[in-house]
Amino acid sequence: MKSWYLGKRSTVPAMRGLRRIRRTAPTRRAVAVLALAVVLVGLVGPAPAPAQGDPYAADPLRLVPFLDTVQQVYTQDVDEWEVWLCRVPGWSVPLEAGEVVDDLNAQISPYFAWLSQGRYQPTFTVGGEVFSDDYVPAVPDGEAFRVPGCEDRVAAASAGQAAGALIVVAARFSDGYATGGAVCPEAPFTGCTKTYPSNFRVAVVGADTVVAGSPGGTPLWSTIAHELGHGINWAHSYGGLTTVPATGAVNTYDNPMDLMSGGARTGVPVGAIAYHRYAAGWIEPGEVAFHTSAEDVYRLAAIGASGTQMLVIPLEEEGHFYTLDARRRTSYDASLPQAGVEAYEVDQRPEACEKPAAWPSEWPCFATLTRVAQTPAVEGTGGTDHVLGIDEELEIGPFRVRVEAADTRSFTVRVTDTRLGLRFVDDDFNPHEMNIEAIAALDITKGCNPPINDRYCPDGSVTRAEMAAFLIRAIGEEGNVSPFVGVFPDVPDGSWFAPYVERLFRLGITEGFADGTYRPDSFVNRAEMAIFLVRAFEHDDLLATPSGLFADVRSDAPYAPYAEVIYDVEITRGCAADPLAYCPFDPVRRDQMASFLARALGIDA
Repeated sequence: MKSWYLGKRSTVPAMRGLRRIRRTAPTRRAVAVLALAVVLVGLVGPAPAPAQGDPYAADPLRLVPFLDTVQQVYTQDVDEWEVWLCRVPGWSVPLEAGEVVDDLNAQISPYFAWLSQGRYQPTFTVGGEVFSDDYVPAVPDGEAFRVPGCEDRVAAASAGQAAGALIVVAARFSDGYATGGAVCPEAPFTGCTKTYPSNFRVAVVGADTVVAGSPGGTPLWSTIAHELGHGINWAHSYGGLTTVPATGAVNTYDNPMDLMSGGARTGVPVGAIAYHRYAAGWIEPGEVAFHTSAEDVYRLAAIGASGTQMLVIPLEEEGHFYTLDARRRTSYDASLPQAGVEAYEVDQRPEACEKPAAWPSEWPCFATLTRVAQTPAVEGTGGTDHVLGIDEELEIGPFRVRVEAADTRSFTVRVTDTRLGLRFVDDDFNPHEMNIEAIAALDITKGCNPPINDRYCPDGSVTRAEMAAFLIRAIGEEGNVSPFVGVFPDVPDGSWFAPYVERLFRLGITEGFADGTYRPDSFVNRAEMAIFLVRAFEHDDLLATPSGLFADVRSDAPYAPYAEVIYDVEITRGCAADPLAYCPFDPVRRDQMASFLARALGIDA
């Protein structure tokens, strides 16, 4: 199966940091298959609208950039495809459109109903029949093969009612190519039409995908399912270490576990990896877990079973992460070469793919340009080193993954951070790192990017809302918050910080401002921080007439005695040594706040 991509595929370097540790049982190998080259065709439709704002805004888990565009309107409910037969010179494969449509509805629709758990239903209707002068050789010539005449004639003949066109060329081959259609990042279908041919959404396959190519053979239904996968913006998954001998191009069909790679080589399609299914909206956010601790154990459910469908292991940069999911030999996955927990690296960083020239260079890779690689990659086709059975383990980057148990519907996997078991991915080498992790271990901080919370945002400034939460948790008062009463007019009921702010008020740690407000979104400066900490940790008895300790703190400043107290109890060391300074009006950074709290609690690393 060749794929018609949104732009040219770049040569991507092999993924990093992978090492197989131990296999306690022999690795099952898939039968080697003939690698086919990828068709690299540019998007024919209109250039995408300029993206505004945050590419990840539409995804609550921030895993899929431009999620609205990726899902478009095709991945939920009914997705109607017109089926067209295209006759070409030199071939006379007997095909009848009505029979082809009946077979597609009987073979392809149930597969996607299983894979999506009823969320997606492609349906097929008769479009018609066209004739083209396209030359189709006895063996389609890999990357160069296309039938533009068939595409043009179908586009001209279509009534423009369906969501896509499936063109079956009446020639003996089982290959194909497809496009996801026009894209409109961040404003789905603004300026784009939802129906074919205006949406440029087309799949082209040979006759052997719908009729047996040889006596006793079977149609290659998996080719059609694969091309429809591209039609909902799924990328290939591939290791990147194997090339096609005839062309030297990267072989993108070396993963036997995925419909979008080597798993599309048999008559009946196998399932698709969890990242694809999440991108299509077939895995709910609540069915995704994130590894954000030193070590944890997860139960990963196979396709069709209830439970966690995908585990995400975040890496330092957004758009770059590992995924784990479980596969059992059941239903359409019965022909998998190996059951177990499979590992992939997903890389959407701008440099991971070559995007069309019209697209902004800072855009992340998305849709069919997303780089997905089995982890570890192996040379050759059909390898399953990225699939772990019971008592097998793997190191991916700084993480150790081990499968500990299994039942008929799931696998139990333990993930360990082999660095110091740290929680956040964005505080590495920060001078306050150990104190950040220390307050995280005490649940004083939850992180800064809910619901994932794998980041601390160490360079961010502390808001007054965050300060309230930090303090109430640090002094053990989180369990004593009371029902909302509306102490401050700018602290609304239902806001995440309201219970903390009101508890802070009841404890006498804050009185708010003279105008009666609390100003939860304002940043806390070091002067205010001193007052908060002295009151929260009950050091009021140490307050005295200021001695002029700090060169930049006036003795008559209301915060001066508080600043000197937190220096005396070794919560702060000031901001400069010669002369000793406090920097009272500087905002407090989140990494600094972690150390202030750790020192106040006596857990400073």
